[in-house]
Amino acid sequence: MVNGFAGPGFIGNTAMMYLVNSKGFRQRAYVRSQLIPPMMILIDGHPRHAFRIYSGEEGDLLFVTCDMLISAENAWPVSLKLMEWLSVKGAETFISIEGMPFRVPSKERPVLGFSTGGEDLSKFGVHPTREGSISGMNACMLEECMRRNLSWISLLVPTDIVSTIDYGSVAAVIEVLNRRFKLGVDVTPLKQRDEMIRRMAERRMKGKSRGFLDALRGKQRSDS
Repeated sequence: MVNGFAGPGFIGNTAMMYLVNSKGFRQRAYVRSQLIPPMMILIDGHPRHAFRIYSGEEGDLLFVTCDMLISAENAWPVSLKLMEWLSVKGAETFISIEGMPFRVPSKERPVLGFSTGGEDLSKFGVHPTREGSISGMNACMLEECMRRNLSWISLLVPTDIVSTIDYGSVAAVIEVLNRRFKLGVDVTPLKQRDEMIRRMAERRMKGKSRGFLDALRGKQRSDS
């Protein structure tokens, strides 16, 4: 099972839906609960629940995503019910994607990670980390995996983007999943979108800088 929930940079849920759409995976189930904030989203013109589960025809991979933030007090009951369902379906390895609000000094998007089963993540392009924090639904599911002696992998992606989608980080984590599962998903559109957004941001910053300098020059001329 691979999960991606809404969070900093909207990395997890965007990555899940990009994979689902690219591979043509089908929705197999959804989670409905009064503990989840009410929200329906339109996908291909059809209303869908915010908390959804997808898989391919083989059924060997499950992709779980939620577009809503679930409060801390409701994370435990929702997580435990989800884990029960996944266990019945035979899920044995769990991979979570989580954005971390942390500024990265370059255009590179490092993907950090750790594994409870001792798997060598570096061969998939992941930088092993010995420090970090897991929160919310992922923390609940991680503890349940430890209790059940199930394998858990966390993919942690630093991002300085909080309120919009960090397309570059989405591309980086999908590349890791491509190597891990041989998915062959093309991330070029994501990288192009990220580059376009960054160029637009740079132009805005240059425009603001020029505006400040022009105003300063105008003040100096008026003073002289």
